[in-house]
Amino acid sequence: MAAPSDVSIRHPVFAWMLMVGLIVFGMISYLGLGISQLPDVDFPVITVTVTWAGAPPDVMESAVADIIEDAVMSVDGTQLVQSTSQEGSAQVRIQFNLNQDINVALEEVQTKISQAARNLPQNIDPPVITKTNPEDQPIMWVAAYSAGSTLRSLMLFVRDHLRDAVTTVNGVGDVLLGGYVDPQMRVWMDNAKMMRNQVTSQDVIEALNAGNVLAPTGYQDRGDRERFVRVHSEFEDAKQCENVVIPSRQGQIIWKPLPLRFVAACEEGTDEIRRISRYRGIQPTVGLGVIKQHGTNAVAIGDAVKQKLAALKAYLPKGMNLGIV
Repeated sequence: MAAPSDVSIRHPVFAWMLMVGLIVFGMISYLGLGISQLPDVDFPVITVTVTWAGAPPDVMESAVADIIEDAVMSVDGTQLVQSTSQEGSAQVRIQFNLNQDINVALEEVQTKISQAARNLPQNIDPPVITKTNPEDQPIMWVAAYSAGSTLRSLMLFVRDHLRDAVTTVNGVGDVLLGGYVDPQMRVWMDNAKMMRNQVTSQDVIEALNAGNVLAPTGYQDRGDRERFVRVHSEFEDAKQCENVVIPSRQGQIIWKPLPLRFVAACEEGTDEIRRISRYRGIQPTVGLGVIKQHGTNAVAIGDAVKQKLAALKAYLPKGMNLGIV
């Protein structure tokens, strides 16, 4: 068999074409090569996260973590199972052998947890099962802060506008929110007024549940005409909340209209703040963690996000600003 050097000497054109082809295809591959701080590798680790609002750590361990641990112990290739329980949440970490197919293991873990669901508490949130990948960490953080607006208006702007604008950037896979709390309608009940009107807190809760329901309606047929009927049943402001009528008292109908404002006051606020984020000492701040898609260029995505944010600054509400971490 002739050596490669002999072939190149006898056929110089072939050698030149081979070298040019390697250079051209090498440049094309280099330009399309993803750049990232960490490799795109699926570690043989699966994490199961379960939340149960208000549950103490010992209850999370006995009623949730122990049951999930017993269920996943029989999955093929399981090497180590660890759990961490805290107030309102539990996390079970399952480590497999290095030669184990993590996608197959993920399906088996989902099947085992589905089978054990009947032994879990009924009012817990659905378990979240994820694989461990270094590329799932944010490549950059964007801080949205405001010195003049309220916390609720900041959260609404981030949820309805800013997050969607960042997510639509080419190459962005997901956006994490740090320090974010959901906007809510808070109802402050007055004990004296409730006693005067002989109304309990359960009566108020039932009236709110019945008066703030998004339900389908239908069509109204009038012979040759058909109209779509829509009922605005969700609260848009505090005034609409206070105008809700309490229909019953301990299950008995109240014949005289009793609006909610007679026994309580509504306020447009947020959920309870249990975590905060700061940017250069400014609070409140919402952090948006940008997670890139697997195999994409982190540098190019970061530049594209910065350009998008620079274009958005002209449309920010008064007093609001953005910062890059």
